[in-house]
Amino acid sequence: MKEIQVTLPTDRKTLMDEFLKEFSILATTYDFGETIRYELRIEDYQTNVLIEELKARGVGVAYGDIVVRPLSLLISSKKGENSLPESAGVNREEILANVGKISGLSYTYLLMNGLAAALATFGLLNNDVVVIIASMIVAPLLGPIVLTSLGLLSLETTSFVRKGIFSEFTGIFTTISLGALIGYVFNEVDAIKIHDTDLGGNQIYSEVLNRTALTIPTISLALLGGLAAGIIVARGLDVSIVGVAIAASLCPPAATIGILGAIGQFDLALKAANLLLLNILAIILSCTSVFWIFGVKSRGLSKRQSAKVRRLNVLWIVIVTLLLIAILISAGVF
Repeated sequence: MKEIQVTLPTDRKTLMDEFLKEFSILATTYDFGETIRYELRIEDYQTNVLIEELKARGVGVAYGDIVVRPLSLLISSKKGENSLPESAGVNREEILANVGKISGLSYTYLLMNGLAAALATFGLLNNDVVVIIASMIVAPLLGPIVLTSLGLLSLETTSFVRKGIFSEFTGIFTTISLGALIGYVFNEVDAIKIHDTDLGGNQIYSEVLNRTALTIPTISLALLGGLAAGIIVARGLDVSIVGVAIAASLCPPAATIGILGAIGQFDLALKAANLLLLNILAIILSCTSVFWIFGVKSRGLSKRQSAKVRRLNVLWIVIVTLLLIAILISAGVF
């Protein structure tokens, strides 16, 4: 459940009262003279509709402001039934608020990516799955992916996509660079021979080689991770857990590129790069598709702008899908 605070100029009181009456919404009113505040409580699945209805009336766009707060528990004698329709997902502004802190470049973002890269590299070189999983937990790669997907579904395409892609590739470049540095040092101390086997016939660096195999299951993992991320984010749920699914398809392959490049295995490094690129496209495709299905959209659009956005949505999804298929075909997966 959410608590919504709407603050308006007093001369807009009639408009808000009519809105509340139209949808049978109970609200507590506080009159501060020049401004008036309404406090109301609604279910999570009604937040998107409520905010869009308010913005269509100019609230938060031309005047006033809207504050949304989550309620972990509500015990009340008042029944909060209303006639607001349900929505599949939360409002776009809520999504931006949830992922905004983890979608832009910052010292924390770079530091966490560096730690994730180091963990992934040492985990790969030691064939330690536990350490590799730890790197996925630390890596903050979900935010930029979500921001890019939102950009593809809005009129702010240029700014959102540019910021999302720049942050994502900065994080990936950090991972590749640290993977190369650690791989180089590791190779100088104890020469890495990727195709060596132990006495039992097992590949010594099998976890590294696994990140060079471009297969349907590996791409399916990225698609499913993107779907999970899209659903969790669109529903306004905690994004911390699903971030692991995204990082699983990005962090270890990026570290693998650095390791293989540092020891001169450029053919294998190229295969790992293909896998990484495909994973990025697959995640963006599935995440964008979920946002599109859930109706995540730009604020305060006219009918003409909405039609333009819908055409752009379909165009971007088709382009990303075709790129994904083209790379899969060129890699010989099909």
